[in-house]
Amino acid sequence: MSEVIIKNSIEDFSKTDWNNCFKDTIEDYDYLLATEKANIKGFNFFYIAIIEQEKILAATSAFTTHYSLDSTVQGLFKKILLGIKKIFPNFLSLNLACIGSLETEINYLGFYPGIKDEEKKKFLKQILDAFEEFAKNKGIRLLGIKDVPKNEDYLWKDIMRSLNFTAMNGLPTAINEIKFKNFDDYLKTLSYNNRKNLRRKLKKNFITINTVKNLEDLNNIMEFYYETKSRSDLQFGELTEDFFKGILKYMNNKAIFSMYSVEGKIIGFNLSLYNQNTLIDKFLCTKNDIGRKYNLYFISWIEHIKYCINNNIKIYQTGQAAYKTKLSLGCKLLPNYIYFKHQTSWVYKILKLIRPMLELKVPSHD
Repeated sequence: MSEVIIKNSIEDFSKTDWNNCFKDTIEDYDYLLATEKANIKGFNFFYIAIIEQEKILAATSAFTTHYSLDSTVQGLFKKILLGIKKIFPNFLSLNLACIGSLETEINYLGFYPGIKDEEKKKFLKQILDAFEEFAKNKGIRLLGIKDVPKNEDYLWKDIMRSLNFTAMNGLPTAINEIKFKNFDDYLKTLSYNNRKNLRRKLKKNFITINTVKNLEDLNNIMEFYYETKSRSDLQFGELTEDFFKGILKYMNNKAIFSMYSVEGKIIGFNLSLYNQNTLIDKFLCTKNDIGRKYNLYFISWIEHIKYCINNNIKIYQTGQAAYKTKLSLGCKLLPNYIYFKHQTSWVYKILKLIRPMLELKVPSHD
């Protein structure tokens, strides 16, 4: 007989058993552990699993936080909300329980190998029922499901409708499919102007790239992170130096931490994660003026494409931003969905009413 259990630390589960449910997932047990240990202010993590005879059959990560509506919107609507908040500081500031991870681009829902789709749906319903009960006991009325990939929506869609969740478009995942024999083959897939632009940037490349395995002596890492974060309208959680150190501590065989420098002076850093099939470009952090001067974004992109080609990695995945540039560099966008509901009916009606303003607009492939 299976049972649903909820734990406040992923260390309460066997690493082997957890990862059995997440085959070929880079952001697995070790990544979640590094995030949990990072002391990220305002977030409490928990984990839901279905256990039978000490074997994990299904699992997912989740978190609670105090969520302010303006933290994940952009443009004019964000300015309106900020104006209202000056008058009403607690306007639409809500306690949130959310399935998903703070620092992954998609929602990883894991199942023991061989479990059929109908059984997966049954387990998902059990997880969601336990999740709602957990939130209720915590006095949390806003519930969310973060970044469900479109190719997994067949598991979620009917169940979420039956539980009265509302769907909205989330930020898509950007990927490049690496089918190139060499870098010149990649360039041939781009437009003439983009090929010319990248070649020009390569000729003006003065950057030295060093891979490091220990951050103890690097004191300006967070300076670059904070500078980069300040340029984004999306402000959902603030990472710590412990996060980056934890990635190297727990994921040293799956993480590449690169320092970019010019004439011996560090100008930025990049953190990527990889396995035999996929390279995930997690963070590129620099000061805006320096990054533009040395074309750091494009130099980093070129290095990652070359790394994938040289190591026979088939997917290059990048973060949820700068979509127009990424499309011009050959990306395609994979849709993700967000589900939400609020247990107070009038609040839920307001959230559903403003849903179109909460959905972020991204460029199309055209």
